[in-house]
Amino acid sequence: MSWAEFAAGLRADRGLRARLTETLAASPYPAFFWETPGVSARSTAQPFEMVVVSAPHLARAEPSPTAFAEHLEPDGPAVRTFANLGGDATLVVPRPLTEHAAYGHLAAFVRGAPAGQIDALWQAVGAALVDAWARSPAPVWLSTSGSAVPWLHVRLDARPKYYVHAPYRAIREG
Repeated sequence: MSWAEFAAGLRADRGLRARLTETLAASPYPAFFWETPGVSARSTAQPFEMVVVSAPHLARAEPSPTAFAEHLEPDGPAVRTFANLGGDATLVVPRPLTEHAAYGHLAAFVRGAPAGQIDALWQAVGAALVDAWARSPAPVWLSTSGSAVPWLHVRLDARPKYYVHAPYRAIREG
């Protein structure tokens, strides 16, 4: 599957979103970073790829939505998309609909959040990815970290700011 097909599938294909969720939930790691290579609008024909990297410290962190409280209204949407404080990344963030333990990192989320909210998160990620490619010819790095902020936030960044998988830190041509 190409990156273009992946992004379109996140937006419109419930089966693709379910397979992604199942794949991530089946990871042997209690907590992990999710990382992809940087991809620009010019390189969306390249095959989609991703890694999960064990991050045991995330499993020990106490989830807290405090950093995103202004965006996560109690009666607001289940998932919000907004710019980070520095304005150099787009974040896709779920609001708490169940116990906070389900929101500390992506592994906890795909294993413990409500199925409809997981689906909504992937749809929002797909929309944000397509929007990022439409706004700029620069590569977009799609990932989760959470080491500094213990609440799930999918990052769409102009650089691999928090990446641990070294091969994905480089800009790829294609």
